[in-house]
Amino acid sequence: MKKHFLLLTFILLTIVAGAQVGNINPDPDGDPWYVGGLRELTTADYEMLSKIPQWTAPYHDGTLTLPTQVDNTVNVWFRPIFNQSGGSCGQASGIGYNFTYEIDYARQVPANTTQNQYPTHFAWNFLNGGVGNGSWYFDGWLIVREAGCPTVYDYGGMSFGGETRWMSGYDLYENAMYNRVLDFYTIDVTTREGIETLKQWLYSRDGGTLPGGLANFGAGITAATITTLPYGTHNGGKTVITSWGPTSDHAMTFVGYDDEIVYDFNNDGQYTDDIDINGDGVVDMRDCEIGGLIMANSWGASWGFQGKAYVMYKLLADPMEQGGIWANMVHLLQAKPDGEPLLTIKTTIKHTSRNKIKIMAGIATDPEATRPEHVRSFPLFNYQGGDFYMKGGSSNSDKTIEIGLDITDLLSWVEPGEESRIFLQIIEQDPYQQGQGEIVSMSVIDYNNGQEETISDMQNINIANNDTTLIWTNATINFDKVAISTEALPDAAINFPYLAQLEAAGGTQPYAWSLNMAYHEEAVSDPFPAITTNELTPTNDDDGYAMLPLPFDFMFYGETYNELTILTDGAITFDGNFAYVRDDGAIIGNKCITAYCADLMMYPALGDGIFYEGDEASMTIRWKMSKWDMPAFDVDVAVALYPDGRIYFFYNDGITPATDWSAGVSTGDGNSFLIASVAGQMNIPANYAALIQSNPFPAGMEITSGGLFSGTPVAPEGTIYEIPFKVTGYDRISATKMLTFSALETSIATTESKPLLVEATPNPATDNLTIRAHKAGIYHFVLLDISGRKVANLYGGHLQAGEPVSIGISGFHLQPGVYLLQHTSTNGHGAQKIVVR
Repeated sequence: MKKHFLLLTFILLTIVAGAQVGNINPDPDGDPWYVGGLRELTTADYEMLSKIPQWTAPYHDGTLTLPTQVDNTVNVWFRPIFNQSGGSCGQASGIGYNFTYEIDYARQVPANTTQNQYPTHFAWNFLNGGVGNGSWYFDGWLIVREAGCPTVYDYGGMSFGGETRWMSGYDLYENAMYNRVLDFYTIDVTTREGIETLKQWLYSRDGGTLPGGLANFGAGITAATITTLPYGTHNGGKTVITSWGPTSDHAMTFVGYDDEIVYDFNNDGQYTDDIDINGDGVVDMRDCEIGGLIMANSWGASWGFQGKAYVMYKLLADPMEQGGIWANMVHLLQAKPDGEPLLTIKTTIKHTSRNKIKIMAGIATDPEATRPEHVRSFPLFNYQGGDFYMKGGSSNSDKTIEIGLDITDLLSWVEPGEESRIFLQIIEQDPYQQGQGEIVSMSVIDYNNGQEETISDMQNINIANNDTTLIWTNATINFDKVAISTEALPDAAINFPYLAQLEAAGGTQPYAWSLNMAYHEEAVSDPFPAITTNELTPTNDDDGYAMLPLPFDFMFYGETYNELTILTDGAITFDGNFAYVRDDGAIIGNKCITAYCADLMMYPALGDGIFYEGDEASMTIRWKMSKWDMPAFDVDVAVALYPDGRIYFFYNDGITPATDWSAGVSTGDGNSFLIASVAGQMNIPANYAALIQSNPFPAGMEITSGGLFSGTPVAPEGTIYEIPFKVTGYDRISATKMLTFSALETSIATTESKPLLVEATPNPATDNLTIRAHKAGIYHFVLLDISGRKVANLYGGHLQAGEPVSIGISGFHLQPGVYLLQHTSTNGHGAQKIVVR
């Protein structure tokens, strides 16, 4: 995906890593104004950011008349302005303001009590390394989506216990599970249309009936130009920001807007939005001197006007190096006010160095299994919090913590009423034996029919040093599981628009649909590629990594990459950092590819090295390595990658026999992974090689979260695909099903020569299009461009035979050209050409 690379390139140019937290308030007796609270973003972050869906305004055609001023701080769901503690601005804006507002709005409760407010430090203390490092608001949202968030009342305050404290007590974690983020969205505010979309969100989330929300953003406030609106103009004398600094060091919250404020950027004595004031030859939002957003800061009510300031619209569109906000984007969130856990783990863990361990959970359908078949990781308790005792303090009692983990989604892998084995898994990465600990206790609590606790017989189990520790208990859970009810897909026509609505039943609605891409393995007889042409130089011979650009786009688990992170421990990852990928659990918990992973080390003087060779057709990476502190131990393996997503593993003769190694591929989510059949074998077969690949997927097709499988398939005639679909209920329990998709040879001309189910006039069309169905039924109409990309949703509902539906297409701002009017209905589906002038 080229957009991943472009977004990465842009953001790398506009953000400086690791800004140090500091107080920039010149008044030593005033409230501290902390900045530097945003961390450096990684490749994995950019991947995540590129997946965040755009929020689409209900009236994106510009027909909604907006008020000239909106200020959501007057709503009862907006908590009072507060002063953040330390570099917690990301969570002050994202949780303290935005999440509090959204969940209180959803529950219709006021935000002026601690029972309805949410603290900064619950999430921040998992993110700050125990030393106050910065984090982004979406870092906290990921934690709150998975684990929930306690109230300020339960937590003991906004920042109770400081920047190292981790909350202890199962009941507190259980209470937090009811307060979650459902999802979050982005708005590109580079253009006037983007800013209008943001204004619609701030005014009304549904176009006029429901109240609006808030939006988070990052910017460089240290070097910002903060002044006042001109006296004699609307709201003259109030604080306004007219330029941000070039380094993003602070996160804030947009709470409203005012179209009537003005500022004379070019000092020409007038306030305009229709002349080129920046001299770039284009008149756009970067030339706007009229209107701005209202920003709420987390520096106390004495800053700005009652803790707020205006931000001129121009700054949303300006590049960051010219005074704009970070990446010209803002983020919104949707809260989940009524979620509840159905299955949890209650556990007490003792450890002397919490950033050495990662806590995971797993499940197996075999009640006698000694390893989980499926595992899940969490965005907390994940090598986090710095080198501290579990609670963050220094007393002996701080070594021990009691926590709760919501593992409801693991029910996706078992059937209701059947006994399964539930695992608690702790991975310790501590090669220098700096920490030690134990799993004191573990139980599983089933909330499906009341509250039933099953206590594990495995108690006071020592955590294995630098290894994986597993304990378990068995349980039989009766629950309502979602299932895909669609039995078959209609045949598709090659190069012709296609649309099919998938259906599901059971579980909890609404459903969310996706693809469940899986890999499989087969042995091959290809020779070992003993390449030595090019050699990588990792950051360290032990626990190091090197970056390797790809000369092609490589597809892996539905994402496209053009750069690899090559680890000395034998793995390929994609986030530009070293990771301890050395065993099955680490493979499952990281997006990675590895033919042989272990605690490896490179001894260059003995001929060790990491070599590569490739072109636009393939890329091969070879690890000729030793074990750490064992230079006589020989490892010689290779991985070859191809643009179509194929992966080959190669094993040379002479690898030293061992069992403490693994191999496989994984998406890192705990659900989609493959541990290679050869992994951990004492003696690898001579010159063994394996092909790892996923089921082919038809180019041009996609599935929406609503279950609409559509696109224009591009495939050889007669190709048959087995596509694994996945549906997830509101309760986060999912189901998968393989459906056959056949691509037949049928041209658009042939299909259009058949009697049409619908008629569209006029054709060509300019401003309006009238559609009539020849048979009564439920219809859904979309407009596609000639490549099959959806450009507009036109209509959905029941139509009588001959009933006209008039659609104003001018509001979609379509370029003149040929489009496809596609419909799906209870009478079938089809498409026809429409010319737009």
